[in-house]
Amino acid sequence: MEQEKDKTGLGQYLKNAVQQGLQVLRNPVKLLPTIAISAVWIIIGILSSLWKPFPWPMQVLSFLSYAEGGLFGGVLGAVGGIAGKVVMAVFINSLILPLFEKKPPFVGVAGGLKGMFSNMSKDTAKGIAPLLMGVAIALFLYTFMNINQRWQNSMVGLMSAVMLLQNIGNKGGFLTGLIFSGARTLTKGKVPRHITVVRFLTGMTLGMTLAVGLSLVGLHWCFWLAYPFFIVGFILAVVTKNAQQQPATAKALTGAVPPPPPGAAPVPPSQGAVPPPPPGAVPPPPPVTSCPPPPPPLNR
Repeated sequence: MEQEKDKTGLGQYLKNAVQQGLQVLRNPVKLLPTIAISAVWIIIGILSSLWKPFPWPMQVLSFLSYAEGGLFGGVLGAVGGIAGKVVMAVFINSLILPLFEKKPPFVGVAGGLKGMFSNMSKDTAKGIAPLLMGVAIALFLYTFMNINQRWQNSMVGLMSAVMLLQNIGNKGGFLTGLIFSGARTLTKGKVPRHITVVRFLTGMTLGMTLAVGLSLVGLHWCFWLAYPFFIVGFILAVVTKNAQQQPATAKALTGAVPPPPPGAAPVPPSQGAVPPPPPGAVPPPPPVTSCPPPPPPLNR
């Protein structure tokens, strides 16, 4: 994949992403969806602070627009709300801007659904660890963007799940490239396999979906559920890595020589070794292991 073969580090990747985002400012038409959703956020935010209790129609509109994101939870909730509204703005732009170019929005979502299950059917034992880690990270991120886990702000989880599916279906995207560049920077050039990244994104998609479901039924368990998923996933990753290293270590200690591949030429015997006799040959006499007995004495 392009992200897997690219040599860009994390810092350069983020710099390139910011530069591409600033290019939108050169085309004011592309700013219209962001301006429109920002106006909706301001209006609903003012009404929610003045209108108590907030009527159901406005709560539904708040749910659809994620307008109350960042209004609760103090400083941490405000920062998480800003991050969530960035996700919301990206989602709205991805939904509307392709229509100006007469292109369908969210190309790759259907392929992402298919890719989720097709990749998990291959080598599932090794895929459980990144899957569980992805679920845990998604639950942590959802709690960060929806600090009190209210159903009115749960739309950010649905939007995140849709964009994660798009990343999986297109076999690339911002988040996929971010993972590859971050891994390359932290490990000094090593990158995970693409199927491992897909499993991690699959776990994040399932985690976001689970988080939204919990918020809709009024269960604020996302933050605490993330810990067992993370711990189990981390343990499985360590166990799987050790299991892969043990055969190589045992082979190095015993000096075992792997068998030749099919069709390979036979290995010649080492010097000093006696080759086996050909089929049908008469076996040589056994070697003399002791001196013959002395002859009997002569009679005089």
